[in-house]
Amino acid sequence: MTNSVSPPPAEVLDARAYHRAHNGKLMIINRDADRARSTDDFFYFDDVGTHPIGLLVTGMFANDCRKHMRAEVVRDASEEEIAWRNNSQN
Repeated sequence: MTNSVSPPPAEVLDARAYHRAHNGKLMIINRDADRARSTDDFFYFDDVGTHPIGLLVTGMFANDCRKHMRAEVVRDASEEEIAWRNNSQN
């Protein structure tokens, strides 16, 4: 008899809940650890929609450029990252 453990259920991504949680926040793109941080990595969350691959986030980047990305490659910017961005823009 083998004891098999089933994997935990995948998290269900809900666009409405994601929008409520991130609306208007400064977010950052998750980059590889070996890449230097850039002010271009930051954007203000604008909208989110569903897509076969998960959630697709829309945001306003530098120069009022609107882009879309998968939600799993972006996250809220931390206090330290926001301070770094603000100091880098001055």
